[in-house]
Amino acid sequence: MTNSSKDNQNLKIGVLGSGQLGQMMCLEALPLGYDFFCYSPDKDSPSEKAGAVATVGFYEDLASLKIFLSKIDVLSFEFENIPKSTLEYLESQTKQIQIFPPPKALVIAQDRYLEKTHFRKLGFRTASFFHLTENTSKIEINIPYPWIIKTLRFGYDGKGQVKVNDVSEYKNFLDRAFASGNEEYLVEEVIPFQKEISIILTRFQNGEIVCYGAVENEHKNHILDLSIYPARIPTGLNLEATEMACKLAESLDYVGTMGVEFFLKENHIYLNEFAPRPHNTGHFTQDCQSFSQFHLHVSAISGNLPPTDVRPKPTLMKNILGNEYKESLVIARSLLKDDRYQLHLYGKKDAKIGRKMGHINFKGNLEEVNPRFHDL
Repeated sequence: MTNSSKDNQNLKIGVLGSGQLGQMMCLEALPLGYDFFCYSPDKDSPSEKAGAVATVGFYEDLASLKIFLSKIDVLSFEFENIPKSTLEYLESQTKQIQIFPPPKALVIAQDRYLEKTHFRKLGFRTASFFHLTENTSKIEINIPYPWIIKTLRFGYDGKGQVKVNDVSEYKNFLDRAFASGNEEYLVEEVIPFQKEISIILTRFQNGEIVCYGAVENEHKNHILDLSIYPARIPTGLNLEATEMACKLAESLDYVGTMGVEFFLKENHIYLNEFAPRPHNTGHFTQDCQSFSQFHLHVSAISGNLPPTDVRPKPTLMKNILGNEYKESLVIARSLLKDDRYQLHLYGKKDAKIGRKMGHINFKGNLEEVNPRFHDL
């Protein structure tokens, strides 16, 4: 990693959020000599277990947050669902402290209507969508069924969304949709896609972008199950998705690592959503025999210049969930007899169904993997 002219040897990096993404950032930052701090409501978090200096506080507690900011040189995020009022406060602090990515990127990412509208302004193809509120609920929606209706904010891994197949189901949804009158939703057409892919990129402070190319992703029950790198798609589509992701990063004046998700349908690319942080589909980079997404993120927000040669090799990533966690660990540890496998556990206390507890990477191609890998 090449340093810029800026003296950053004693840099203090702070992150809002303290989960596994912060943990993996911390594990990259500490060996580089940076101090690492995290702020979240959670005690005994994965980030703290990795060596982060933890502050426990609510994101809305601006007095505690101000004290946290006074201890660090640069702030980043491992969690985008920060209250909008907090992001507005952080925006007001950008002259006092470096904040990467900019808070406005999180404001857009956490509001599905703002996000899709931003994509359309950039000329990107998306699913058709409609902003549903109590006031707009009487308007006819000119989108063919079926729909996915999503809460406007704070949904992930399939939470906060429902599929609606016809007018009757839509009416049933409306009967319970506006209990307080302030609820907001995004109605989206369902795209019958052939593949889901993502682009993991890192944009540096000098505007240069490092990109791995497309990753192919498979989900189970709306939760990422398997990532295959490189994606098994035509070169032209890979380049198109990469160009779209880079254009998006530039439009946000983004600094750091981000994940951008796409659907592929009949050789057309639909931009679905982006995450303003390192991304689950980029975990393969930890063992791709090149720089990891977390290393690049820490490098970018620290003011370093991008590496000159990033050549990842074929890698697979399999998520390990809380479902039958003990059995999964037995399988995962048996795979470690082959040094092409690398296990990454997050140190979470409770193994709940659907909860991401860790992942395992395989250095190689899909056809080379042990069949037990798919049993995790």
